[in-house]
Amino acid sequence: MAIKYLKPNTLKNKTVLLRVDVNVPINESTGKIGDDFRITAIVPTIKMLQKGGNRIILIGHLGRPKGRDPKLSLKPVAKKLADLLEYKFLETHHPLPSYPINHLIFYTGNIEADSHTQQLKLVGPKDIIFLENIRFYKGEEEEDKYLAKKLAELGDVYVNDAFSVDHHPSVSVSVLPKLLPSYAGPVLEREITYLSQLQGKVKSPFVLMMGGIKISEKVHTLEYLGKRADRILLGGGLSSLVFKSKGLEVGISHVEESAEKTAWMISKNYKDKLVLPVDVVVANKDMDKQSIRVCTPYEVGKREQILDVGPKTILIFANELKAAKTIVWNGPLGYFEKPPFHTGTISLARLIGGMGKGRAFTVVGGGETEEAVRACHQFDHIDHVSTGGGAMMEFLAGKKLPGLEALK
Repeated sequence: MAIKYLKPNTLKNKTVLLRVDVNVPINESTGKIGDDFRITAIVPTIKMLQKGGNRIILIGHLGRPKGRDPKLSLKPVAKKLADLLEYKFLETHHPLPSYPINHLIFYTGNIEADSHTQQLKLVGPKDIIFLENIRFYKGEEEEDKYLAKKLAELGDVYVNDAFSVDHHPSVSVSVLPKLLPSYAGPVLEREITYLSQLQGKVKSPFVLMMGGIKISEKVHTLEYLGKRADRILLGGGLSSLVFKSKGLEVGISHVEESAEKTAWMISKNYKDKLVLPVDVVVANKDMDKQSIRVCTPYEVGKREQILDVGPKTILIFANELKAAKTIVWNGPLGYFEKPPFHTGTISLARLIGGMGKGRAFTVVGGGETEEAVRACHQFDHIDHVSTGGGAMMEFLAGKKLPGLEALK
């Protein structure tokens, strides 16, 4: 069975349970949202549903809370969304007998209570209800049938527009679609459309570039795409772990030591395609300016850490990317959040931006990778920037995602 996609005028005068991806970085001290990409992405979906006179109840999560944790409340997200929609913001834990018009109602009450369920069903067509962090409920990640039943009672239809959580089974992702007529939203459709192109025949040369720390989360994607890629460029903690698996000194670099054997197997199986850094930027534990230097992977000291790829490597990677017709990138090539260790990641992000939408088919994914692309103003020049990190990796590895399977 195929997935049904939400289109304009598909739904009219319904109460829609809309699962959204709003797991965004929030500064604990200031409460400010760092990157609102995932929030702005759902605005067109909301407006599309509203044109059909549909009532909307938003379901989302933030982090991995253990019970109700004020630090992981979705209130800042709800406020930001209210601003984007030009709605008034109202927070309440009591169901209201009648709702004011054009309000985004941030509801913190207990959705498992029968009386609350009945009142929430009365939401007006011009209002939006945004439920508190769904992971505050223990049953969410346990696929609890009672929680699923209480949520299903709130609406007529379910729409999934949250690709980034589709690889994890949960009530709001893999159970609700089985209880209500269900659709994939525009954000999710876009993900499926673009990522599916990488599972078929792609234009060559195909260059796969990966960074980050955990190779265990990317090994299946490396194996799946690596078989068809012409070049595999590795940086960040992934390349450092490969160096370690070969017996090189990596000092105090952040690597996934438990996956050292995996890194060694990757380097062995794809030795004809694998391109590793020929020089790296290192520094001491405190990253003091005077300790920063460029060296070969063979010259890293025991008290140093690898924090970026070096200038020669940037040039080598750049030449591979310039020749490419298909580019997939996931994971920064160093500690890009802290200058000057952002040089490799930002330089190549700019180059990939210049290749996109014409010279090559470019796909970028992962939270940090998306941040890097946005930081150098290349976001709009990439063919597709995925909202999912782990979900993108599993999709591209050919795995079945519970959230997508439930929609079929």
